[in-house]
Order: sequence, then C-alpha cells, then structure tokens
Amino acid sequence: MRIIALLLLGLTVYFAVGLFRPARYEGPRYVPPAAADSPAMRALRARPLPADDAARDDVFVELVALQQHEDATAYARWMQARAWRAFLGRPEPALADVGAAIDAGRDGEAGLAALRADVLAAVVAVRIETALAPALLDLYVAGEDMSRGRVLTAVAPGLWSIDAGRFHAYRVAVKVRNLSRAPIVGTPLAPLRLVIAWDGERDKSVRCESPREPRLEPGIEVTFWCRSMADLGWTTAEEPVEWLRSGAAADDHRLELVAEASSLAIPALGLALRRGGNDYRTPELDRAAEFARHRAGERGCHERGTCLRDMFARTGQWRATCAWALAALAVCAAAATLGRWRATAVLLALLTTVSAGMRALVAGAGDVHPLRPLHAAVWIAACAGLVALAWSLRAPLSDWRAMRTRPHPAVIHARWAAAAGALAVITAIAYAVLASWALWSAFRR
Repeated sequence: MRIIALLLLGLTVYFAVGLFRPARYEGPRYVPPAAADSPAMRALRARPLPADDAARDDVFVELVALQQHEDATAYARWMQARAWRAFLGRPEPALADVGAAIDAGRDGEAGLAALRADVLAAVVAVRIETALAPALLDLYVAGEDMSRGRVLTAVAPGLWSIDAGRFHAYRVAVKVRNLSRAPIVGTPLAPLRLVIAWDGERDKSVRCESPREPRLEPGIEVTFWCRSMADLGWTTAEEPVEWLRSGAAADDHRLELVAEASSLAIPALGLALRRGGNDYRTPELDRAAEFARHRAGERGCHERGTCLRDMFARTGQWRATCAWALAALAVCAAAATLGRWRATAVLLALLTTVSAGMRALVAGAGDVHPLRPLHAAVWIAACAGLVALAWSLRAPLSDWRAMRTRPHPAVIHARWAAAAGALAVITAIAYAVLASWALWSAFRR
C-alpha cells in the first residue's frame, strides 16, 4: 500500500495545485494561447521588421496561430496606419523589429481615426446637388415605393420628402467627386457607402450607397440619391424648412463626411476603408488567418510556453480522476481485507472521487464555476486523510502475527475485482435509472 499511498499523495498535490491554475478551456479542440514570454513569442518580437507586404502578412498570421489576439490586433492597426500614411505620402516612423511595430499599434485607435478621416477627405468630396435634372429625378423616384398615397414633395433645393400622412422619409441629392490622384480606367470605386452629416449634426445624417459599381474616375462627379438616417432627426415636414431658412441660405449649410461610418475601396491604389474597425485586412489575409487558427496546435507546448497549463486541462483532470478512483478502490479493498477502517475508507473514497469528478467537469466547462473554498478545502483534506489511511494499511514484514493474518495475493486480487465489479454494476444501474427518468420526462412533454 505504500506505492498506492505515494500515488495518492502525488494526485493530491496535483488536485491542490489545479485549484489555483484554472484551465479555462472552451472545448476539446481548443488550444490555449501562447504565453507572452514563450520562446515563440520572444523570437517573433525580435524578428526584424519585414520589408515586403507578404512577409508582413506572415507575421500577422503567425500571431493569430499563437492565439495572441491583442498583439495581432495591434499589429494589424500598425499595418493599416502604414498603408494609409503611404497613400497620403507621409513619412513612416523607423522601427527596429516586429515587437516595436506591435507596441506602436497599441492604443492607436485615435490616430487611425484621424488618418481615416484624412484619407476619406483626400479621395472624395461631397456637395448638395441643387439643380437635379428632371429626368434623373424621375429615374430616382421610379426606384422608390410610392404606394399607399405617398407623395414626393420638394422641401428645399436638393432635399425632398416622401410624405404619407404623418410619415416623412427624406431624400437628398448629393454630388460625389473622386479626388484620387491616379487614373482608374476600368476599375470601380466600390463598395461605396458614405454617411454624411448636415452641419456636423449626426442626428441629421444621410447615407449614400452605390446600387452598382460606378466608374468614378478622378475629377468626375456622380450624383447619388441618398437616404435619410432616422428621418434626419426631424418629426414634421415644416421643421427642415425652418431649419434651412433660419437666418441663412441653403448654400450656407455644409455636408460633412462621417469617416468612421463611411467605407469605400479603390483596388487599383491598394486603398480600403472598411466598416467595422480600422484593422488592416484583405480577403487573402482573412483566409490565411482562418487557416492559422486551425493550425494553432501544431507548435509544441514548450515553444508556446503552455506545458504547465496543459497539465491541468480537462483531459488531465479526467485522467487524474480515473487514477484516483482506482487507487481509492484499492485502499477500500485493503481496508476490507485487513478489517480496519473499512467505513472510513469507503466514505473518504466516495467524497474524494466525486469531488475530483466535479473539478474535472468544471475544467471542461471553462472553469466558469470554480469549486467553493469550503468544498475545495474539505476535498483536499479528505484526500490527505485517504493518503494517511493508505499509508497505515499495511502488515509489517517484521511482525509474524501480521504475516499470518495477511491473506494471499490471489485473495486480495479476487476481493478487489469483486469490489470493482460491484461498483460497476451499481454505476450502470444508476445511469440506467437516470436515463429512464430522462426519457419518461421527455415523453411527458
């Protein structure tokens, strides 16, 4: 039993340490993120900054494969800032390595927002179209739903209202000019989605979207039929008229592009303003990053610096629980054979095995419900008690009376096998009862 006692002691230490090192695994195929100070991360951060786009993309993909999402986001922001600065013709700060680029991308959202606004202002210009041709107006109105008595009403030059009782939907004719510096013969300026605020008031904004891919070459203006957002913040048809005529002519009102809500792309210039953030992304880079997520487990735990964490994963917890259950069963068989501490051995074995199983279930659920401190303390104390009991359950070789009372090894094995069989039968019966109850409850519904 000394060997069993040492095994139980090692498992007790494992359980105790596992309470302070939650696994936080999300599923059977989840790979934990690499440690920030792992050899792989240290080598990647010390790598010289790549000189070409393909090598820069490879660094981002490697960060994704290492599950370093914050560093990958920071690096993507640096890549986007670099691309926008190159488009605007601004100098690029000199950086030594990849780690410096990651650090430069941290907390860079404000700088990226300013760069985005500068890029948008350098690509397009907007103004109100106050002299819309009647034929073009008829074409736009033909695409509107004018059923149920809806009427198009001119509110002001360039501003119309589609009225239906108390309902007012506003449309604005906006001229969009391409200001880009390179010819784009045969290449569309798309997808194009511009959000424009009147006089900087976000509650009075319109959305201009291209129904198809327009060929908007440099210096060319295209008229867009823009839809209001939240009815331009107005509740009556007279309110926009009063606002337009309040002390100023219609020409004094200005349109301002809302950079964070607008998006466009010029593939020929390598320019993209995407919705949903300022991270540098391309379809090819997204596909490579997705493949990298599936290859996250190819690196060894030593390279990722996660070996210690892998020890306390759900698989490790279940293996430890099974080993503990078998060892505890051996202690119960020995106690029954020697006629000492039989009830105590059974109670300690049940308490510790059930608690170990609960901890394994918690590890499998992402450690979102850790064991309570009192339960954990009672569990570890019971484990220590079972270790002490296993250490004391022995017949000394120097005691001839104990030698005479010690049963034959074949008898011990037979008793242990009988106990294991009985436990298996009881477990099977319990699971059968639970399954029957679940089926009965399902049929009742």
